Amino acid sequence: MKKYAVLSFTIVFLFIFAPICVSKAQEPMSSYESSSVPVPSVSARSAIVINAETGTVVFEKNSLERRSIASTTKIMSALITLEAGELDRQFVVDSMAIRIEGTSMGLREGDIVTRRVLCAGMLLPSGNDAAGASAVSVAGSIPEFAKLMNEKAASLGLKDTNFVNPSGLDADGHYSTAYDLALLTAYAMKNEDFTELVSKQSLQVEFGNPPFARWLNNNNKLLHMYEGAIGIKTGFTDNARRCLVSAAKRDGVTLIAVTLNAPDEWIK
Repeated sequence: MKKYAVLSFTIVFLFIFAPICVSKAQEPMSSYESSSVPVPSVSARSAIVINAETGTVVFEKNSLERRSIASTTKIMSALITLEAGELDRQFVVDSMAIRIEGTSMGLREGDIVTRRVLCAGMLLPSGNDAAGASAVSVAGSIPEFAKLMNEKAASLGLKDTNFVNPSGLDADGHYSTAYDLALLTAYAMKNEDFTELVSKQSLQVEFGNPPFARWLNNNNKLLHMYEGAIGIKTGFTDNARRCLVSAAKRDGVTLIAVTLNAPDEWIK
């Protein structure tokens, strides 16, 4: 039988057994060792599942180990951009900020955009160009935006997180943990604009010179593969390998799951 993904299997398992296998959010540790419930098999090097409302840790595996996190970085980048306001003010993208390798939302020099559209470009197709353009729009430069990211991380109590860039490309000193990403995501999901964007399988937006309508598609396959999935963000680099931050809601309970350094997000 085909399974959906390492993560979706874990979420299914934990929705069934969550009431009997929990631990304190302040101490991310698995309680399966003292439980008769079989431990789910997760191929990722680090993983965690928490209750989004309470922060209770339902399952963890090496969740405090610092790792490269690839484009899951854009959870923080989009959050800061959304909180900066002026989401629908039009402006011309910085020509240097959009010249970033890797995934793209398709920005070109001279394009007219809004911060809301750039957030969609970050969270759906995972555009590194969108992350760069957002950084310059909000903070004036990518280094200054990274400072805002780290200030926000500190304010949220993310003790094992440090950002160097808004896109998540591999860089010395750019890291987080599964636990910190889960806490960040729980906070981000309180932002209605963020939650709405990450839940979209596709979204029609307008940008260009002059702006015109085009569609952005979400890289998160769980949105159409798993009932109850509501987001959040995929990521991949050669160093980070496959990363995935997901959320699902059933019967009034929302779980957040993070897998880092996995061989594949989706089990074949």
